Amino acid sequence: MKIYIVTDLEGATGVFKWKQTREKETPEFRDAMRLLMGDIAAVAEGLKQGGATEVLVLDGHNGGNNFIPDCMVPGVRYITGLPRPGPLCGLDESFDGIVLVGYHARNGTPDGVLHHTQSSLAEKKYWYDDVERGEIYQCAVAAGHYDVPVILVTGDEAACREARELLGEELSTVAVKKGISREAAVLLAAEETRPMLIEGAQRAMNELGGRKPLKPHFPVKLRIRSIGPNAAEPDTPWYSDRECIVRNGLDVISGSDE
Repeated sequence: MKIYIVTDLEGATGVFKWKQTREKETPEFRDAMRLLMGDIAAVAEGLKQGGATEVLVLDGHNGGNNFIPDCMVPGVRYITGLPRPGPLCGLDESFDGIVLVGYHARNGTPDGVLHHTQSSLAEKKYWYDDVERGEIYQCAVAAGHYDVPVILVTGDEAACREARELLGEELSTVAVKKGISREAAVLLAAEETRPMLIEGAQRAMNELGGRKPLKPHFPVKLRIRSIGPNAAEPDTPWYSDRECIVRNGLDVISGSDE
């Protein structure tokens, strides 16, 4: 069985502040990458124990270049760097499931650690047919374009809750921390989260047959809000909205102008 993993960084074990995810030349960022690599290794181990024969991992955070080669594990293939085609490079109909590792809740989630949607700096928000959605939805729809279902989501408790509300309460999730506010959390040691991630991935493989891809009815109206070019003050910004049409799962982030 072939399993695809797409990663983010904000939902990894031990990550709770922007300095760990934005400033790439800092020790904090390097430490966060190592924590993410540990989460990936644990999930991959659980997937293989559950019957996966191929595991492909996409570096999905902030333009890529978040993987550390000496932390890679044998038997797994890793995609990183830019440019690359499409939102989920390497994914196609031959895969049996997709796993979201290190994910976060959508912008505005009160207990979501480092919550945002696409850009925290622009404070972007996305509405699809007037329903606000986050990156978990976007990734699930993009995977659904290839008829690939989400089988596991890992991140903080808020991200896991959002995933189950979207994809069903029976979805396998692993919460590696509990949010208090945007940059505050109750953390668990990596020694605790690794067995949880292995077990969660094994469970996801066992339940793979019951998962269905997320395939909304297209076209879908997309509205994107972000801080405008003439923001007043940081605490009272002016926003600009853009509306467009999403015609397939691969356009779920950007849409297409009418």
